[in-house]
Amino acid sequence: MTARPHRLLAAGLVALLVAALSALAVQPAAAATGTYLRLAHLSPDTPPVDVVVTSFSGATSELDGVAYGDVSSYKRIEPGAYTVQMRPAGEPDAVPIVTGTLEAEPGRAYTAAGLGPNAQLAVNVLVDDLTPPPAGQARVRVVQGAAEAGDVAIRWNGTPVLEAAFGSATEYVTVPAGPGSFDVQRATGDPAAVDVELAAGGVYSVIVVQQDGELTGQLRTDALGPDVAPAGGIDTGLGGTAAPGVTPAVAVALLAGAAAAGVAVSRRRARLR
Repeated sequence: MTARPHRLLAAGLVALLVAALSALAVQPAAAATGTYLRLAHLSPDTPPVDVVVTSFSGATSELDGVAYGDVSSYKRIEPGAYTVQMRPAGEPDAVPIVTGTLEAEPGRAYTAAGLGPNAQLAVNVLVDDLTPPPAGQARVRVVQGAAEAGDVAIRWNGTPVLEAAFGSATEYVTVPAGPGSFDVQRATGDPAAVDVELAAGGVYSVIVVQQDGELTGQLRTDALGPDVAPAGGIDTGLGGTAAPGVTPAVAVALLAGAAAAGVAVSRRRARLR
């Protein structure tokens, strides 16, 4: 026996409703597989700069007025070769203060940082390892951008975890997640305390800087769980990307389609009566 038309329409309505509700449900986060770049100014005696990132294909991105201690948000980029140039802020025709290169590989994240004193300024490309930590843990590294501090030692809740020399970045280490304090200790002087709360599954960088002769640390989120953090510092310039998935607009469209199908079924059955 052939199914009646209104039964076929009702079955289609159910399928549409299931698809719509599935789209609106909370989806598990997908692993971040794109290629990402962010910029950092970590040269204490270098004035603010404009940073221009140029791919070998000719595409450019620019971040204006980057001051010491600034860390941009991540921007998703295409794999390939890039140049990173820093010029005095507001002087687009000036000779670059420093130029560096980046060979971006698929699925990797990078921080291109102006590191070191002005006389020896260099663009250091740091590879950001965004691999999620074990359950209940966080991963953290230190980027030492404070010339006056020299070598620093980092403690997490009193436990030594990392050491870094000026102008360098450490490897990532795993620490317990939750509230606590990073103490940044230089060879002489009082330590700088950075009170934070580390999310389970988070990946972080502690940026050591100096302000008015005082040592301080800034926590930057590199990733949360499997997702690249869309913002790592200043809000201008290079922006972040959202994780792929079913968008609310798609879900709304599915619901609208389901509703329209429901109306059609009701009208059809009314005419049959």
